[in-house]
Amino acid sequence: MKKTKKSATPRSRMKTKGNLLDHDFSMLQEERDFARWLSKDLAVLDYFAGKPKTVPRELWITLETLRIKKSKALFVELLYALTHKYFPPKDARRLWDLLVAHKKDLTKKIGREIGMKAAVLDYMEQHADQFQPLQILPEEDLDTLLLFANRDGMTGLLNHRYFQERLRYELDRSKRYKHTFTLLFIDLDRFKKFNDTYGHLKGDILIKEIAEFLKYSCRQSDEVARYGGDEFAIILPETKNQEALILASRLTHTFGDRPFTGRQGIHLKEVSLSIGVANFPRDGKFAEDLIDAADQALYRAKRGGRNCICQGQRIIRKRIRASKPQH
Repeated sequence: MKKTKKSATPRSRMKTKGNLLDHDFSMLQEERDFARWLSKDLAVLDYFAGKPKTVPRELWITLETLRIKKSKALFVELLYALTHKYFPPKDARRLWDLLVAHKKDLTKKIGREIGMKAAVLDYMEQHADQFQPLQILPEEDLDTLLLFANRDGMTGLLNHRYFQERLRYELDRSKRYKHTFTLLFIDLDRFKKFNDTYGHLKGDILIKEIAEFLKYSCRQSDEVARYGGDEFAIILPETKNQEALILASRLTHTFGDRPFTGRQGIHLKEVSLSIGVANFPRDGKFAEDLIDAADQALYRAKRGGRNCICQGQRIIRKRIRASKPQH
């Protein structure tokens, strides 16, 4: 039997594309994987700017599928990967077109190909009155800077400022794709008494381990933040109300069973979790409304005796279990 000769892609060409082929591109259908990938492989930005040769030809179908699927939301993520700033979809598409046109003008004037990163920096420097100043940093320095800018120093969770940004991003994404998502506000019951009894050092240890407990209990796609003090917030993307209540119930009932390194001689039974729940679009269609709904629900949970869950006027004390699938 005559063997069919395979068309080989030159290895040198594959190596010079930032090792793009080392990625599992089947995962790029996921929203968050795509955003994280963009922030590392900026050659893809030039692809969407009209330069397909920046990535291997084998990826074109994948990228074009993403272009169709994401529509205007694509440009939000492209700009976020370049600038680490959030632009609403309508503004993002308009700005992207301006940047692509500026890139072409620079390429023509200079006489050699200009990348999107250089074009964005030049454009925003020229329009400094409209944008905050940008500074080019080595990738490792940028990662460190973003870690300090977006993370709480004690727990490593998202900080309050970045939580607000991620909430608005999730809200916009859910509106566009007609998804639902849920917001949890979590507060430690009697934390002041714990601090007064055992000292602030033990209190800090407790806060850190609560953060680990929440991260361990959530999915990788969930956004866990330290909202402030002993209060935490969790964004649950594409999560229906009942699914969120099951998670909240599991958190309240397993919290006291988890061993804490700061436990020596300390009884944590007097410390518990109160949780307020707000669902989009059921409890609000804007970020401020959802935050207010979750905060009010948390307040009612605290007033209702603590160690419970509240959504709207409904207070839940008993454990909620997932219903068994019907055969």
